Amino acid sequence: MNISIVIGIVVIIIALSISFLPAYQNYKLWYIEKIGYWDILIQFLVIAGINLYMYLAGGLGALFMLIMPVPLDIIFLFVMISSYIRVRKYRQTH
Repeated sequence: MNISIVIGIVVIIIALSISFLPAYQNYKLWYIEKIGYWDILIQFLVIAGINLYMYLAGGLGALFMLIMPVPLDIIFLFVMISSYIRVRKYRQTH
């Protein structure tokens, strides 16, 4: 196997194992408490920044990037929705 594939697999295993640690769960709760709904604004600004960069780098040929959602935009949209639901659920219980 190629060394880059092995490194990628190891990084994915480490990332998945970290997500189940109690310290990471406590960090997520702290982040939701401190940042709250601002997290959604940050994600929206990332989407807008990426699309604006693509427009500026590609000129008028990349104008469709501002109109048509690309897969990265769709992923960020789902993350924004899940962040909103997570914050709302946290606020209702605390």
